[in-house]
Amino acid sequence: MMKAMKKALCLLLALALTLALGACGKGGEGEEENNDIQLSDELSGETLTAGDAADKVFSLAVDLEKSLNPITTTSTLNQNVDNLVYDRLFEVDENFNVTSRILEDWYYSKNDNGGGTWILSVRDGIKMHDGSTLTADDIVYSVSRIATSGSTYFQQTGRVYCSAFQGQVYLTGDYANGLLPQRMSIPVIKQVENSILQNTPVGSGPYVFSEDLSCLEKFEDYETADTLPFDKVYLRPYTDPEGLITEYESALVDLVLNDPTSIYNMGYGGKNETRSYATTNLHFVCFNSRSEFFQYDAYRTAMSWIIDREGIAEDVLDGHADAAAIPIHPNSSLFDKEAADEIAFDPDRCRLELERGGCRDLDGDGMLEYALSGTKKEIEINFLVCADSADKVAAARRIASDMEAVGLYVHMREMTWKEYQAALRADPDAEDEEDRPEWIWDMFYGEIFMASDWNTLTLYTGDWEKDGTLNYGKWNVPELQQAMYAFIGATPEERPAAEADYLAALRQTTAFLSVCYEKKQVLTHIGIVKGINPNQFNALAGVANWQVNLG
Repeated sequence: MMKAMKKALCLLLALALTLALGACGKGGEGEEENNDIQLSDELSGETLTAGDAADKVFSLAVDLEKSLNPITTTSTLNQNVDNLVYDRLFEVDENFNVTSRILEDWYYSKNDNGGGTWILSVRDGIKMHDGSTLTADDIVYSVSRIATSGSTYFQQTGRVYCSAFQGQVYLTGDYANGLLPQRMSIPVIKQVENSILQNTPVGSGPYVFSEDLSCLEKFEDYETADTLPFDKVYLRPYTDPEGLITEYESALVDLVLNDPTSIYNMGYGGKNETRSYATTNLHFVCFNSRSEFFQYDAYRTAMSWIIDREGIAEDVLDGHADAAAIPIHPNSSLFDKEAADEIAFDPDRCRLELERGGCRDLDGDGMLEYALSGTKKEIEINFLVCADSADKVAAARRIASDMEAVGLYVHMREMTWKEYQAALRADPDAEDEEDRPEWIWDMFYGEIFMASDWNTLTLYTGDWEKDGTLNYGKWNVPELQQAMYAFIGATPEERPAAEADYLAALRQTTAFLSVCYEKKQVLTHIGIVKGINPNQFNALAGVANWQVNLG
């Protein structure tokens, strides 16, 4: 039985290694408690501790059959290793604060027409692995290749325009963005001919690849080389999913990443130290503007109080998420707790708002009805969720149960990914009657990787078919779009007022509701490493501050 389960998990990991995105800041031993370290209760064989380390060296898994180029690789394993080899333009920590080792200064300039440009000054004397010095042109080259090489980082950065003049770098996006650095935690490589096609281009990080790719070697010209915990980090070639599990459980690989809320959750056995870190993977509920029921503002607004976000994050997702009633992570300094508390879980408030909107139990059956054109109308809500994720199904069912408790009948539509996508995209107004769906979804439970400037435009702007957005609800609310642009484009002085306007516009429209942000994990064996302070963009952040005991 256990063997069969392990083989199934291995197959899931194989998919994860090809589909998942790789996830900068500093941390020390004194910050260890902030990393949500937990000891796994699962025991597989003997407990491994520092004294039991198999080879007395620190090793990471690497897929040598795929590129190690930090910009073009699609391997999660390789992206993790690359964190030790390449500096990032900006480092974005667990709390979404921005720092940079390679920049001296950066500031945001807005013009009279509302456009905005970031001006970056490159720090003097940053040594690269070939002995050269990092330049503004290297940064421009790296940023430009994100957009033109099919890099997985493009999902994070979006379209960014970059140029250099007199040693400074100029960054702009498709719109004014005062939070653009939070999107730009991207690796920087040296600009040389065809370096984007090289397997291991020149970088400036704390370690450098050995010629035979058997290990990473300390870069002696790195700023804090004397405090780096390893002279060498050994690379264990990835062979297959089961091999990676075995090598980790045997302590031949010393650190692995895990996504506990996805279908790729491996549930590594053995006694582990588990450090959870925040992500911008947002769970949300979106409404359909063509819904017979939710076309009315009052009924969508009422749903603000029926989502038990804390319960979903802690109970349904086993603590592997951070509840968020607004689409800004609670770790961020921009998170408005007062605004979030205004729409905290309150079923009585939800029912009150429904009744204010005209819903009543008109026939005494305990469920609400409403009058439509003078006729009593039964309420039946089609709630769509992808059945491929057990966690999302459980979260959606929790919401549906609470909705029914206040008198709303909910028809759960749990579908495979293909069916789920087809239902979201179905056109009830199709010219050919045969193309019209038998039913129309009223709300759906979804997940989106959010850029950390908290841009939610894709959920309620454009057209999914023409523009590639996720606006399946066919929303068109210019006031909300304008408020979003004003919030993102604001200067620090303008932002508090702009954020208040944006959150007010969200509440007034209620095209979607935030539920929670997922957490991911870094796993190590007990007592091997202290001082790890992982974040979404770099699970190995602050390596110079680690304390290591390999026995």
